[in-house]
Amino acid sequence: MKENNRKKISRYDELQLFAEVDGVCPNCPTILIGDKVGKKRKDYEIAHIYPLNPKADEFEILKNQEILNEDLNHIHNLICLCLKCHNEFDNPRTLEEYLNLVKKKKDLIRLTKEKSIWINSNIENEIFQIIDFLANEDFDFNQEDILNYNPKTIDEKTNSTITKLVKRKIHKNIQDYFNQVKSKFRELDTLQPGTTETISIQIKQHYLLLKKHNSEKNQKEIFDAMIEWLNKRTNNQSYESSEIIISYFIQNCEIFE
Repeated sequence: MKENNRKKISRYDELQLFAEVDGVCPNCPTILIGDKVGKKRKDYEIAHIYPLNPKADEFEILKNQEILNEDLNHIHNLICLCLKCHNEFDNPRTLEEYLNLVKKKKDLIRLTKEKSIWINSNIENEIFQIIDFLANEDFDFNQEDILNYNPKTIDEKTNSTITKLVKRKIHKNIQDYFNQVKSKFRELDTLQPGTTETISIQIKQHYLLLKKHNSEKNQKEIFDAMIEWLNKRTNNQSYESSEIIISYFIQNCEIFE
């Protein structure tokens, strides 16, 4: 590969890279903005994942490995690391550490794309009432309130990308809350006809957008992204309630149809 010249990173790109890792080194729990004598300081560097000018041994180690962008100064080949992790990553560069950082960066790129989809995915205000209902209602789980359903329905919709723990959580949410949520939607439809149908369409539309942009069609990533989107759209009122609602719509066939 021909030698590349280092380019000055724009302030916008640096801010995007910093936000991408939420201000925390992706390799360790170090906060990337430090405090010394009451003054804030930058405790990070922007690392090239694939080396800008690889040495002979690095070129050999990384031969035939995935490169996230042929332009090695592109933001996809850059990542914020704390000073210690950047030094350890570069000296010496190992295949294991390279592959680990490539995977982390690919996850960060995917999450950034998911966030950009939020802009075009709306949700009706009535969903706040469902969130509030789930978050604040003191449920008394009698046996008759628990949904009696065939778990194979969920098993047939999900694949190996859904972990057993996540699948168990979906099953539990549906068993405990499906009837409760369905009843609340009926109540909202009485006050504002078409509420359930409108929200169902919005949920499915966002699912399809995520599915389209998730090249590996990883259901756990899509499930997590659906919850994160709903939680952000409802102002972080209750992450657990968002989990229950997304589980409800899996059973209701809007997700993983």
